[in-house]
Amino acid sequence: MKLNKLALISTAALMGIAPLMSATTSAHTVQAATNRAVMHTAIAYDKNGNSTGKKYYSYQYVTVESNPVKIDGTLYYKVSGKDQYLKATNIDGVTRKITHNAYIYKSSNGRTSYMNRWKLYKGETVTTYGGSYKFKNGKRYFRIAGPRKQYIKSYNLGPVIKVNTVQGPTTVTTNTKPTTNTNNTSSNSVPPMSKDETTVTVLRNGIPLLVEVPGKDKVQPSGKYAKNGEKFTVDYLEQGIRAGTGEDGDDDWEQAIYHIKGTDYWILNLFVNAAKKMPVHNYTLANRYSLIRFTKATDLYNTNGTPQNIKLAKNSEEWKVDKLLYIWVPSENKAEEFYHLAPVRYWQNVIRLSNNGQYTKDYMPLKADNYVKASDVKFVENSVKITPSNTPEEA
Repeated sequence: MKLNKLALISTAALMGIAPLMSATTSAHTVQAATNRAVMHTAIAYDKNGNSTGKKYYSYQYVTVESNPVKIDGTLYYKVSGKDQYLKATNIDGVTRKITHNAYIYKSSNGRTSYMNRWKLYKGETVTTYGGSYKFKNGKRYFRIAGPRKQYIKSYNLGPVIKVNTVQGPTTVTTNTKPTTNTNNTSSNSVPPMSKDETTVTVLRNGIPLLVEVPGKDKVQPSGKYAKNGEKFTVDYLEQGIRAGTGEDGDDDWEQAIYHIKGTDYWILNLFVNAAKKMPVHNYTLANRYSLIRFTKATDLYNTNGTPQNIKLAKNSEEWKVDKLLYIWVPSENKAEEFYHLAPVRYWQNVIRLSNNGQYTKDYMPLKADNYVKASDVKFVENSVKITPSNTPEEA
């Protein structure tokens, strides 16, 4: 990946970015202080565990000392420069097991998605933040992410199985009250990061934090961005459609995205240094799509086998197809195999037949129904193979 390619991608991604705001919620770094997001409204306590009356509200960012401290056996983060301590579970959360299949809610009667999923299943684990909330319907819910509202009903969750806060080698106890358990089997004693987690360090200012947007296959700028030297804990590395792998400017297929743990945000691998390598997941294969590539300018057809007088330009993207069938082509007096393109809701580079009979380059939205000859495109190996839904005779 050449440096000028990084600059091009960075410039494109930063269009429309809002003022600086960090979105780290789980970065565990060895440094004097770090900016952290409060994921659940948190009361500030003093060093003796007494409430100060000060509150830090959800998604407020606060500078805290990196190494957590213990007060009466509970882990807290000290607010930098103040005698204020915030419970670590309001920042890092805890891990719970899902005991019943669970939908994700944004309100008492409104559902939403979480990491592109509308339902979580029994046996999976999820991070929850702080205590449960009581909704208008009288039921209690735990927050699982943010800043978008995402909650799971509390009765679908089991007890805490892991405290997510990573303790450094010199975790401090701030008071001298006796405790009944000081060995490493305490409920607050946690192992190091998962083998599929690592810390990434941002390489320059103005790197966009990305989110999924309905109707878009690829993650989009969120309006927030990271600054040089900022650190995030990431728990997933992905290539494929969602990462924009293979798009223009990524001809060597290096582009991937890291998921920032405990948030809806992603960040491009091109703009961070990772503390260790992580396995790269292929979104295409994980989601089991049938895919094709356009290796040349390719005619788009209507459902009746007539050309639209529009060609899709050659490109390196992978395109989802949801059907393979025979269509009778009147101009050729025969049936041919066609792929049906899954609906595309954004504009494309095309080559359009103009009124003077010449093909010209254009940029326009595609119709809802588009077919391409199977012989004109390349099927992506290892994606889901599909068979024709009819026969030439039926066509």
